[in-house]
Amino acid sequence: MQKRNDILQAAERLFYANGFHATSTDRICEEAGVSTRTLYRHFPSREALTEAVMHHRQQRFFADLLAADDPQAISQLFAVLAQWMREYGASGCFFLKAWGEYASEEEHLAALALDFRYTLRGYISACTGHARGEHQQAVADAVWMLFEGAITSALIIGPEAAQHAGAAAQQLLAGGGDPS
Repeated sequence: MQKRNDILQAAERLFYANGFHATSTDRICEEAGVSTRTLYRHFPSREALTEAVMHHRQQRFFADLLAADDPQAISQLFAVLAQWMREYGASGCFFLKAWGEYASEEEHLAALALDFRYTLRGYISACTGHARGEHQQAVADAVWMLFEGAITSALIIGPEAAQHAGAAAQQLLAGGGDPS
């Protein structure tokens, strides 16, 4: 099981830094310290590896979040985003990179990349509904856009973008900036 995790971690790092198509299987094996045979024993195809990396990353990200009904859920969301940017890099969204590379050629992988966005939007909608005591899609969408914007802004200002966006989200939730 450790070799499988080594491969997933190496592939994730390399895909994020270099792109999915630009990262060779040989480079993944070298980074993970495994043979090509070991890689293909765990992942029968390049697509299977890419799918597993996306699932693994999404599961890890959501595992760091609080339940949607926790009053600190939105604060934690932006704190997690900042922490991920510090640990894994602030070079854009892993899932948008995947979608960009697979959208026109591998429908299944492109759909998996978008699944992160749909799941995140649903989570934020549930959080804002609990925080405000009512469902207001405009507030949920504004918080979601703050999250998305923080990822892009981090390309220029770094992980602090998540902290700034989190503060703005808290203002929205407190009713200090209702976008509707």
